[in-house]
Amino acid sequence: MPTRLGPREIDALQELASIGCGAAVGALGRLAGRPLRMDVPETWAGAGPGAIADFLGSMGREVVAVGVRLSELLEGHLVLLLSSADAERLAGLLGWPVEPGGPWGTLAESAVMESCNVVGSAFVSAVARLVGRKLLLSVPRLARGGGRDCVDALVPREVGRMALATRFACEAPAIEGLILVMPEPARIPGLLAALPLGA
Repeated sequence: MPTRLGPREIDALQELASIGCGAAVGALGRLAGRPLRMDVPETWAGAGPGAIADFLGSMGREVVAVGVRLSELLEGHLVLLLSSADAERLAGLLGWPVEPGGPWGTLAESAVMESCNVVGSAFVSAVARLVGRKLLLSVPRLARGGGRDCVDALVPREVGRMALATRFACEAPAIEGLILVMPEPARIPGLLAALPLGA
């Protein structure tokens, strides 16, 4: 289980997230036409199913979350998560502005979903080069509402015990978001074994 990973395994997974999310954030910045900065990835873990969803729900924020399912060696889920206000600003950068607090149009939702597709594709491409294996991702799905409900709508609770969390941001307009990578617990040993990072 993720909670039994040792420091060496956690370091290897965070290095994987750093490489993958570095490519993902760079791709999102090019799509949005803004330079994005990225924090060092963190490992979030909890003892029970749905720990990540529960943690995000405790923050009490309305969010927009878009998720893709990852398959092959890197089996699990990737979720792009932003507060509602940040998602509105991102939609505006992508050419489909949303009035603050107003209704979302289909095209604005599609633009944010496409941003997750770009993020996910860049992430799996970077990790595929790292491990020398083909990786795939699904069509993105979008959820809006409380953090817990959104993550639960996109990720099975058994998978949502652990996340590799990477924050990103830009300044003009001010946007902050998270990329959450949640590997299937049973697939983590095989993923670690394939990494050329000493895991």
